Amino acid sequence: MADGLVDDSFDVTNIGVHLNAQEFNEIIDSEDTILVDMRNHYESEIGHFSGAITPDVDTFRDSLDLIEEDLKAHKKDKNLVMYCTGGIRCEKASAYYKHKGFEKVYQLNGGIIEYARQVKENNLENKFIGKNFVFDHRRSESITSDVIAQCHQCGEDCDRHVNCLNEACHLLFIQCDSCKKSMNNCCSTECLEIVALPYDEQKELRKGKDISNKIFKKGRSDKLKFKK
Repeated sequence: MADGLVDDSFDVTNIGVHLNAQEFNEIIDSEDTILVDMRNHYESEIGHFSGAITPDVDTFRDSLDLIEEDLKAHKKDKNLVMYCTGGIRCEKASAYYKHKGFEKVYQLNGGIIEYARQVKENNLENKFIGKNFVFDHRRSESITSDVIAQCHQCGEDCDRHVNCLNEACHLLFIQCDSCKKSMNNCCSTECLEIVALPYDEQKELRKGKDISNKIFKKGRSDKLKFKK
């Protein structure tokens, strides 16, 4: 499956309690609540709920066992409240954690997208900070004006994701306007040198090389000095 979770030993319909925006705001204010971001590192670094645990993971599947291990002492006494972009990942995650013995499992219904809509429509307090990462040409939508991330190349405040211009790389990373200009939309000097070549030469360089481990990789490169 796309999410990497192929465990058939639990009931995927036995999900956590759905919360609307107002209910979500109320429960995350409780000292008995642990709030967990079920998204990946490149999503949460540009925006997340205040006080949320944001696992430094590349995939949804990676986060499941990590979170369970970190919170195993609180399976009975704490509210496990989770959220994601549109609520889909939380449907399976909440069932997984109930299967693993967590007794008080909750999820933000409709995810950040629906939360932002309800906050605006009902004039509720907004507890999300920054941008919501989205999987279309926009890459993100602003929830608040706060910029909580940094350019991965120089460290300046920035929360705009780009893809490296080198087609043999296409790395997703955060780049400010200044670095975009000096690096010509590239993630490294190596890629900068490649994109300066004629396109036919670039194609020739890619022939026969295994580059699948880098294409579309999300912000993981030792060339990104300010990736936190």
